[in-house]
Amino acid sequence: MHSFFAAAAIAAQLTLPPMNHPAPPKPVCNIKTVSYKFIGAPGTQFRYDGAKYVIPTDGSIELIASKKATQADFAGNKVELDLFPTDDFGARTIPLTSASTSTSTTKGE
Repeated sequence: MHSFFAAAAIAAQLTLPPMNHPAPPKPVCNIKTVSYKFIGAPGTQFRYDGAKYVIPTDGSIELIASKKATQADFAGNKVELDLFPTDDFGARTIPLTSASTSTSTTKGE
């Protein structure tokens, strides 16, 4: 008789879902910017994260975001990259035209 109650108790534990199961944690990514897409006239030169780049003939180049770089050098000015909005995928589009230099600061400031 005792083995019947033990078997019933074990069966009840296996078939009933746990009542106090905590909700699984929600994944959070702390990376705000995944990449930067620099757009401009073909041949436009700029510097990002210590390296020099040139806009190719299609008018844009996308670079993976560096953890330490917050600015790009363009036409003698430093362009603050985090001023531009991110899209749904964490990419920022940076226009390298004379209009983008108006939102930048000059060297030495």
